[in-house]
Amino acid sequence: ASFIRRSRRRRIKSKRFQFPLEALLRKRKIEQDQALKELAGVLAAFNEQEAKRSEAFRLLDDEKGLFEKKFREEFHLDLFQMYDKYLERLESEAIDAEYRMQEMQPALEAERQKVMIARRNKRIIELLKEGQKKLYDEEQKRLARKELFEINSGIVNREGAYGQDRPVEERK
Repeated sequence: ASFIRRSRRRRIKSKRFQFPLEALLRKRKIEQDQALKELAGVLAAFNEQEAKRSEAFRLLDDEKGLFEKKFREEFHLDLFQMYDKYLERLESEAIDAEYRMQEMQPALEAERQKVMIARRNKRIIELLKEGQKKLYDEEQKRLARKELFEINSGIVNREGAYGQDRPVEERK
């Protein structure tokens, strides 16, 4: 029992794994999150313009179909002019939305690039951390094996000192 207590005192105390670049990793994660947030903002504006364009084209198609059906039976010049202006406005809205989408394309691509770079920078640090963690784990295993070997060697030596290595009949 006293041998076990002594071996526990001798036991090498292992520290928890600490990555020296943890602060940089947190900074890179914040940068990535910020880039994603900015991309989401540009993407939301882009999607809004796309929805406006789609809605304008849908209304345009609906109104054209209604116009054909309605004025096949009866034609009024003033209603035709009103429909024509309405259709022109819808078409203009659709074209404007598409133009704004094209204007947003470079900003959207720039934000995507920022996100890609931020992810790559974060991943580099994560790979370093994984490599150092693997080395740390291997070192801990090596120290544990060394400690077990020392404990086992001590037990064998003690048994020899107390005559434990002799046959049972001789010990009695």
